Amino acid sequence: MLNTFCAISVLTFSHKIYSAHSDLCSCKYSAFTAVATAIQLPNNGDVLAFQEMITNVGDDFDLSTNIFTCRLTGLYVFSWSVRRGNDDTRPDIELQKNGVRVASVYLLNQQDPEQNSNTITLELQPTDQVKLVANNYGGGASRIYNDDRRYTTFTGYVLYREE
Repeated sequence: MLNTFCAISVLTFSHKIYSAHSDLCSCKYSAFTAVATAIQLPNNGDVLAFQEMITNVGDDFDLSTNIFTCRLTGLYVFSWSVRRGNDDTRPDIELQKNGVRVASVYLLNQQDPEQNSNTITLELQPTDQVKLVANNYGGGASRIYNDDRRYTTFTGYVLYREE
């Protein structure tokens, strides 16, 4: 019960994360939220770039590579949201575990801005890696719209940790 409570507390009271960071790490939790604040034009196979961290308990998300590396065996929840701008591209942003697609967000509307999201659970082992990768139908770059409103986000946290 303690594991679930701490994970939910991390999400609910994220404004207290930095002051309680060492306490959360001592109970061995992992939680992150990365946000994009700049427009991106990713090509097929590019990892989505994030510019800021809201939360990074355990420091398991590397902002320089935009990859989450598992440190604790357990059940994780991942959620991502992506906004496409006004253009004729159809980006498919896939979540990959160790380089293999697990789930996607597909933005189809070719006339107006569009935002979609997805949430999944994954069982992970130490050194497993999770990232968001562009897979653009029709080739070329897709326009992922972002600004200071932080439309594109990537969140992950351990829901249940195995001892």
